[in-house]
Amino acid sequence: MIDPVSGKEYHEELIKTAVKINGLSYNALREQIKRGKVVLLEDGKILKRGYTTGTCAAAASKAAALLLVGKEVKKIEITTPINVKAEMEVESTDEANCVACVRVDSGDYKGDTFNGMLICAKARRFPVFSIRAGKGIGIIKKAGLGKVGMPDIYPHILKNIEANVKEVLPGVEIEIFVPRGEEIAKNTVLPALGIEGGIPIFGATGFVEPYTEGGYKHVIDFFVKGLKDVIGVSTGAASKRFAIEKLNFPEDKIIIAGNFVLYAIERSKAEKKVIFTMPAKICDMLGINAHEHFDFEFGSVGELVERMKKINYEGLKAFFGTLAKELSRKTDADVYVFDNCGDILGSTILDCNAIHNK
Repeated sequence: MIDPVSGKEYHEELIKTAVKINGLSYNALREQIKRGKVVLLEDGKILKRGYTTGTCAAAASKAAALLLVGKEVKKIEITTPINVKAEMEVESTDEANCVACVRVDSGDYKGDTFNGMLICAKARRFPVFSIRAGKGIGIIKKAGLGKVGMPDIYPHILKNIEANVKEVLPGVEIEIFVPRGEEIAKNTVLPALGIEGGIPIFGATGFVEPYTEGGYKHVIDFFVKGLKDVIGVSTGAASKRFAIEKLNFPEDKIIIAGNFVLYAIERSKAEKKVIFTMPAKICDMLGINAHEHFDFEFGSVGELVERMKKINYEGLKAFFGTLAKELSRKTDADVYVFDNCGDILGSTILDCNAIHNK
């Protein structure tokens, strides 16, 4: 059986194991897989997918359209962008004003800032289909993310909302709004990315993957798409701080990618890409065991750096300079390696001022 969201094949033996472990009926589990609601792990455990803001907006919009034609709505079924059906509870309705709200459920991805928020839609009769953004929808303020001044509703989401609403009415105006959107957005990376006043309505598949990395990768995708000239990708807060303070790298063009540095570099279309990292992290990215390169015992790469700074600083810089060049060769990005004090141990850029030049 194929997972319709990821395309992964689940063999019959794994499905039967999952049935036994999770106390589900065979048919019920197959139905959940068919609808993209669950992910099966290799040990048979199940993780629940959630729905994106785009899917919730489409559901609220279709529910509002149904209210407009006089139908009572408790649950709503829509078609997601990948042509998989999704069914959601309609959290609240205002029948007099044709307003319907759906609550975001991020499934087993508990790191989603948007989990639990209400996304609402209001419908009114109109000669043709029309959609507009109301309160709590983010507005694009930086070039590269879309048309500046326009609401951040992804184009394929607009088409998906239109398709679902037109199943009810061909002529209707839909206003989408998020009651707490502006408040929630302030506590995210959105303002730094150039989205102000609310949240984006997005979601490539319509589903939220139940992994922290899935959400993190979305943040990375969201950030990198707006940077066309230069992007800085750091492995952590320290390397980001050193890049800004020591190299005067623009703060609005650098993202902390953690363990997803290589992913961020791969996704970026910027003309110049720069990786900022620390000794242990670059060793991890290259699969290097630093113990094999030095003839004394040390507990960690950090301890190695501190000891070698006293014993053979030039040798230390030569080592990390070589690693910087190797990482640069693999990623087609420039690389800086900092120690814990912010000193540069290795770099592929001889002139620090060149970092800002294309």
